Amino acid sequence: MNWLNLHHLKYFLVIAEEGSISGASKKLLVGQPALSAQLKHFEGCLGLRLFDRIGKKTKITAEGEYVLKYARAIKQLEDELVSNLGHARESGIREFTLGAQESVPKSVIATAIGAIGTIPRARVKVTEGTGEELFTLLLQGKIDFFLGNFRPLDEGKEMIYASLAKEQVCVWGARKFGKLQKNYPASLAGMRFVLPGFQNPLRHDFEKFMLEQGLTFEVGIEAQDTALLKELAVRGEGLIIMGEDSASAWVQAGKLVRIGSIPNLREEYWLGMVRKKIDTEQQRIVIKAIGT
Repeated sequence: MNWLNLHHLKYFLVIAEEGSISGASKKLLVGQPALSAQLKHFEGCLGLRLFDRIGKKTKITAEGEYVLKYARAIKQLEDELVSNLGHARESGIREFTLGAQESVPKSVIATAIGAIGTIPRARVKVTEGTGEELFTLLLQGKIDFFLGNFRPLDEGKEMIYASLAKEQVCVWGARKFGKLQKNYPASLAGMRFVLPGFQNPLRHDFEKFMLEQGLTFEVGIEAQDTALLKELAVRGEGLIIMGEDSASAWVQAGKLVRIGSIPNLREEYWLGMVRKKIDTEQQRIVIKAIGT
């Protein structure tokens, strides 16, 4: 199928709304022969018959009704784009996209949004994904900031990183696992865990800790989303590893208990940006906000 032409889509929409090519011709100020030719070309691109011609009238087909729903939605998005661009030009608003790793706690994402929001007239849009996906988007210039628990590249000519938060990592579980607090960490032997995937550095650090302790364990479920990890732990699906701040609300609600801390293991969250993409002064503003 050929690329759709927005003019063809607009002509089709007006013909459908007016109920005839002649009515659409008057509204669009386009000659009927030219309009008919454009409609025929559009139908050819789609490989569909959009209207049945009955005399001077046109009756939309079932396929045409289907296309009409999308045509109206696209027209609405076009109107919103024009309106928002106009508003942005008038107000000087600059939109920044923050790519947050799925495993980053929402509280840390909120902190990052607040730091970026200190840029004058900034509007922040958030998208979530895996660290690898988001870092690729960052280097491609499709997002402005990367937020994750690792630094894909060392600081240098290309990247700038600022440490946003750091928290002690502990083992957590449902209340029924409270007895594991005794004789910790030996009590973890043979236990079932719900862990983040291998792309999460925390997973590697935890497995190294268990190996050093001479302990074996079972991985029952893998999940990246922090909220899902906590929900699965509450349901007793297994123990989880997580920072103290990330689990605090669930502990206060009596849903989780701390089994024990993992010595020398802290999870750090980094806000990264490409040096050349973000204005130097804007970089300073964000880094200063993080440091305060």
